[in-house]
Amino acid sequence: MGIPSQLGKLLGGGLRALDPGKLLYREGFKLEPESFIRFPCNPPPVSRLEDWAIRRRGGLLNCTVCGNFTWFKIKADNLREDCACTSCGAMNRNRQLAYVLSGALAKQFGKPIRSFRSVAEYCRDIAIYNTESTGAIHNQLSGLPHYQCSEYFGPAHRSGETVKGVMHQDLMELSLEDNSFDVVLSSDVFEHIPDPYRAHQQVHRILKPGGRHVFTVPFHPQGFLDESRAKHDAKGNPVFLAPPIYHDDPLSTTGVLVYTIFGLEMLVRLRQIGFLTNLFHLSAPWLGIIGPNALVFDALKI
Repeated sequence: MGIPSQLGKLLGGGLRALDPGKLLYREGFKLEPESFIRFPCNPPPVSRLEDWAIRRRGGLLNCTVCGNFTWFKIKADNLREDCACTSCGAMNRNRQLAYVLSGALAKQFGKPIRSFRSVAEYCRDIAIYNTESTGAIHNQLSGLPHYQCSEYFGPAHRSGETVKGVMHQDLMELSLEDNSFDVVLSSDVFEHIPDPYRAHQQVHRILKPGGRHVFTVPFHPQGFLDESRAKHDAKGNPVFLAPPIYHDDPLSTTGVLVYTIFGLEMLVRLRQIGFLTNLFHLSAPWLGIIGPNALVFDALKI
């Protein structure tokens, strides 16, 4: 069911009239990392708007991926992986990523960037590397002239090969050039990498000075240390350190193994690699960003 045109114009215009920093971030967006991190990341109180959307199994949103004022629908209990935009299909986690990068680029370029559709409009000269080659985020950004994307098709392939029309990259051994990207995007990818900090070093290498890696990962909101759940032996076979967890993967019917669930340790190790990292704990029901664990990391190369 569509939104009545008068209501859509009224609310959409009201949202556009707000300052993008104040709109997207409860405490305003800062380009530079904070000098401290608020920890533990306790979930914010559930607002009346969020409670209403959960009970109604959906609600109105201004999508930070496609930029449309439309509806989102709730079909499952895991809100982070649900709440799909009826216009572009972006789920809650996708909008969280777009939320942070759009705010950062709005500050950087002084433009009214409120969605990835706006990024494609105002930031055509930036080089973006996306670690996924499908989905709502890819669909919005793929028209940029300096956009690249990839998938991981397994150890039988070398980074840089084309597999089924898509570039293969092992994030631990990227074939991409040094200092070549302004932005790297990854959404729940690094937990599936046997040595995630080796991959972070590779991301640091390919980013330009001042470039940023905006990403999401499973994160213990009250945990200090990373939880290592699996590792590789000398032959490259997985060794389980805890009962295995597999996440859904569009490229695999069996799912993809989780090696690490991250904690505050991750921020320290990123600093050792050469990143300054902001941790954003988000709550924006009017953008379809609801539920616990709405955490996004913005790591700037220094």
